[in-house]
Amino acid sequence: MGLFDGAVFKIAEQGLDASWYQQRVISNNIANVDTPDFKAKTVSFGLVLDKVIHSKIQGKQDDRLGVRIVETYETNTNQILDGNNVDIEKESSALVDAQYQYSTMIDYLNSRYRLIRTAIGK
Repeated sequence: MGLFDGAVFKIAEQGLDASWYQQRVISNNIANVDTPDFKAKTVSFGLVLDKVIHSKIQGKQDDRLGVRIVETYETNTNQILDGNNVDIEKESSALVDAQYQYSTMIDYLNSRYRLIRTAIGK
């Protein structure tokens, strides 16, 4: 097992992927703010840990950590006359949140890399 094969690194890597995907979906919503009949999408993601926790309780090791991504159409926004339901203020705020989450995960990984680098004396 290598230095970067642990569960924390897997979760962080998959979290970065999910956050990046969320930013892509939000950016697509913003880009289509003037597209008639466009329906905004939302992305939610969470760690899939129930099987991992259950298997560890039973004494088994399970490395199938993962991030589950669910993409749905936005339903809590008003449609304008052309059928578009993109709320630019909501999307802009969601994009800032997703960028902050991504940045936070990058900062965490960088701190882990610095810790490892310090431990090996470089």
